[in-house]
Amino acid sequence: MKLASRSCLTSFLLLLAVLTVRLSADEDELPPRLEEVIKDPAIPVIIDATIARFTKEGYAQIKVNKVYKSPRDPVDETVVIPSLVKGYLMDGVRRRVVPVRIITDRGKTRFLFFLDGDLLFSTYNNQFEIRPDTENQLVVDTGRGWKPLPDIVKLIPVSKTKKD
Repeated sequence: MKLASRSCLTSFLLLLAVLTVRLSADEDELPPRLEEVIKDPAIPVIIDATIARFTKEGYAQIKVNKVYKSPRDPVDETVVIPSLVKGYLMDGVRRRVVPVRIITDRGKTRFLFFLDGDLLFSTYNNQFEIRPDTENQLVVDTGRGWKPLPDIVKLIPVSKTKKD
């Protein structure tokens, strides 16, 4: 009798565990696609950059290949792009920076970065890998497949500047 009840309890716990995992998996959403995110006018800086090396803190020393969006200094019209990208700021009781090295897959070095100063713009969709395709044209990982980089950057909203 004890064996039957133990088996029944084990089966019940296993069923409960499976249902819990399935329910939590249904709640997890994929982040929005690059084509949706890149249209956000709140993103201050969008650049194509290559990670040259990582600092001991795990921050990325970058070489900028192209600037697609950046605010201009109102006084001297210069564009200031950081040469070091730290990572993203994790909010909570103790705010800390999650370094780029932790969120970057080994061997991947060229990205479309969304920046806010020297930090990634958000925790989701803040870096998208760029690489040449078989025809040596640049493509970007949208999170749901690879698309030509020129097609994606066309989606960046044109910032309206006030002229005096």
